[in-house]
Amino acid sequence: MKEASSNIEDVEDAEEALVLLDDDGDLQVSNPVASGAPGPVAGNGGQSRTRNSKRRHSRQNKSFVHDTQGLQTVPQPQRLGQSARNIKPKEHRYRPDSIWSSKSDTLRLSRRPQPFNPPFLVPTASTSDPRIAYRVKKSWMYSVGPGPCWELIEDRGFFKEEYIGTMAGTGRITRPLVYSETSHLLGYCKELLLGQSSRYNVESQPVSCFVGPYGAQDLKEIDQFSSVPTGGSLSVMFNSGGRITAVDWCPTTISASLGGRQYLAVSSTNNAFLGVGTRSHSPAMIQLWSINPARSDEALEVQCEVIMCIDEGAVLQLKWCPLPSHSEEYESQKGERKLGLLAAITTDGAAHIYVAPMLGDGPLGSHHMRRVHCRPLLTMAFDETTCQALDWANSEVIAIGCSNGFVGVFRVKDAILGIGNAPLTHYFPVHQTSVQSIAWVRAPPGISDGTYDLVGDPTVICTTGSEGSVRVTDIRDCMSRMLFRNREVPHASAFAAFCGSLVATDVDFSVKLFQLQPTALGMGHSVADVGGTALALSVSDIHPYVAIGCADGSCITTNLLRGTRREGVVPFLNHKVFQLDYSPRDGHYRMLDRFLPVENGANEAMVYKESVTRNANNDKVVANTEDRFKQGCLEASGLWHPNVAVTAVAWNSGCGLGCAPFLVSGTASGLVRVDYLEGMWAKGTVPYGSIECIRGEDGQVEEEGGIEADSE
Repeated sequence: MKEASSNIEDVEDAEEALVLLDDDGDLQVSNPVASGAPGPVAGNGGQSRTRNSKRRHSRQNKSFVHDTQGLQTVPQPQRLGQSARNIKPKEHRYRPDSIWSSKSDTLRLSRRPQPFNPPFLVPTASTSDPRIAYRVKKSWMYSVGPGPCWELIEDRGFFKEEYIGTMAGTGRITRPLVYSETSHLLGYCKELLLGQSSRYNVESQPVSCFVGPYGAQDLKEIDQFSSVPTGGSLSVMFNSGGRITAVDWCPTTISASLGGRQYLAVSSTNNAFLGVGTRSHSPAMIQLWSINPARSDEALEVQCEVIMCIDEGAVLQLKWCPLPSHSEEYESQKGERKLGLLAAITTDGAAHIYVAPMLGDGPLGSHHMRRVHCRPLLTMAFDETTCQALDWANSEVIAIGCSNGFVGVFRVKDAILGIGNAPLTHYFPVHQTSVQSIAWVRAPPGISDGTYDLVGDPTVICTTGSEGSVRVTDIRDCMSRMLFRNREVPHASAFAAFCGSLVATDVDFSVKLFQLQPTALGMGHSVADVGGTALALSVSDIHPYVAIGCADGSCITTNLLRGTRREGVVPFLNHKVFQLDYSPRDGHYRMLDRFLPVENGANEAMVYKESVTRNANNDKVVANTEDRFKQGCLEASGLWHPNVAVTAVAWNSGCGLGCAPFLVSGTASGLVRVDYLEGMWAKGTVPYGSIECIRGEDGQVEEEGGIEADSE
């Protein structure tokens, strides 16, 4: 039997009617009352008509209730069958897939990358081929390390600037340089003397922290703007001086003459009461740090090179322009060079775009820390509300979430170039309360003929609100659709390009993934169970790993494209990169790392027991609490000190494939940690034998049976 659509005029008395076509193509109606066939209620037509008319009236009332909530008054669409959803009936478990894949060839790494060195890249086939997409997606299931496996790393981010000037679908310039002109940006940054910058300083005390391997830790006094190695080969920790509110990596091009360094923007404040909807102007600063290769193989080296002094208040959130926007290499004059464009939301209730000055070009330690007063290049504000969250769609469009539940979209290109203003193109209500986070779905808009507009701006925005809802809105109609709602405030959300899904924090100490493909909109599952409230999330356009910052002081990473069966050969692993502990008794912190991975679904809550020993007389002796802390024993408590919370995390997505494993984490204590997390394969074996076989570079890619057969 095949389903078909048809209009039936003689079924007004029926509650439902299913129109079917038999094998001969004749029309059949499954409801006996609608078809006129004898049935148990055929002789009581008046009663059936009255009863069904009441049901139709009840359904009309429900539609009217939806209208009052601002939903579209459109008829309910017919539910699609399994074949229309491109999912086989017996294969109900499947991994999420990308919304869109470029048809042009992409680049991959040909050998293991070395930090701060140019990567070795080779062209490879795109995942627009379903056979290659299936193999790549399934191969990611066997990545079981704390970071991504370098063999499968590729850039799946969408930016229209990559296709402007190329033939649609046949060419792509990965992460092009934008806004490289600097002549019109003079005057927004002014060098300050040491005495002039004193009012921008954040008063800070040295942080006492135990660092090193478990059981052999040493107490370190970490002053403001100083760093210490954590004991790992590619890991370092530094003290910013105040509670971390935001961190982000500065995108750069591979050919830039920046000495192979990586750059961080860090915002910190001592104001612990940053309320929603308040407006306050106060001196504040944004720190620009450089991460450099160490002189030895022991650790990374970091240095705070520039302090951006601003008058708009403490920074609540900051994000670099997602594409490299530094000056050209030929710009030799130091005062005319810029590192990039930095968007920030401050406590004055507005969003600003700043010009970040270029950092020193000499070797580490050869120049002093500069203090530069920065005026906003562009200010975006609303009279009736304050800004709370922002996200770049590309280098030209910014979306801002407000404290009144509205979302505004600005086009900032002309204002940055100095040839016009930044018009507000959209302003629409989404939430009943303040917007907590906002994320663009970076995918090209679809066209009615089934193709994509590769030079068009993204149109879909995902937001979370303080009332507990997560919504998706298409700015072409400005009608929000609810993905889900829970009893807790979703603190963070992010769009995962590898999965075509939204990752958001959820109630009961968990993080969930919700798919955004039209055929599976809203379907999702839990991706991680954490030991405290999830406060921060970060995903990458280059790999499918998500980083989670928690209130218990832990930073956790996990693979979003892991297997679909818990009884499969590859377990669901959560990797705890580190956990920060604090003792209120003596004011000492402790940085714990090198944890074993934990299978997802296992109880994260620890079972606390008194440390009991026996003396020479075989009497029980309870160890001293302070001694237990120094020996690595956690105190039994259901509450976490606010100073240990991991408030910000960020993967490095804008500096090339070789820098993708870099992860930065900021805590409420002011400590910031940078890790280079490399991946590993399950059982040490690359799936399908080699990356060439996965990508079909050997010319032998066959159709495989079963959509998600994870048992082999």
